[in-house]
Amino acid sequence: MGRKIDKFILHHSVSSWGDGDTVKKWHMDKKPLGNGWRAPGYHVVICNDFPNYNSYSTQKPVNGANGRIDRIWSESTIANGCKYANRNALHACMIGDFDKDNPTKEQIESVIRLLVYWCKKYKRSENDIYGHGEMQKKIGREGYSKTCPGKNVDMDEIRNAVKELLNG
Repeated sequence: MGRKIDKFILHHSVSSWGDGDTVKKWHMDKKPLGNGWRAPGYHVVICNDFPNYNSYSTQKPVNGANGRIDRIWSESTIANGCKYANRNALHACMIGDFDKDNPTKEQIESVIRLLVYWCKKYKRSENDIYGHGEMQKKIGREGYSKTCPGKNVDMDEIRNAVKELLNG
């Protein structure tokens, strides 16, 4: 029997560049290059214009990368995104540091489409969508607080957009 998905958790990478393969390596490669985790933190990564270091360092956007959704982990498998809240959750991460910058319009559009798809697929509502920091506070077991997915991501706006599309 598959796991019962009852929440969707949104993250930011706190990096200026990257894609699904890169994030998976950051999480799963052995230390010191990676975290050495058995599972990545996310099921999907939503890219910005810079999916690799070369594109970022030269400031040459890669055509088609902005808003692209890279699936890096099976939805049927537990990811490692939010301590104490992974068993029944799906995780999505937008590339960027949204405490400093804003996500792109394309990233927000993609994350909203993804969350609508997940809500329909798992028969959930916008009330089951959380930012990583919101979920962490709800659980209340970690002893510190994250802003993830960043101060410049309005989770209420995302939930309202998902609600509109679900009810439309």
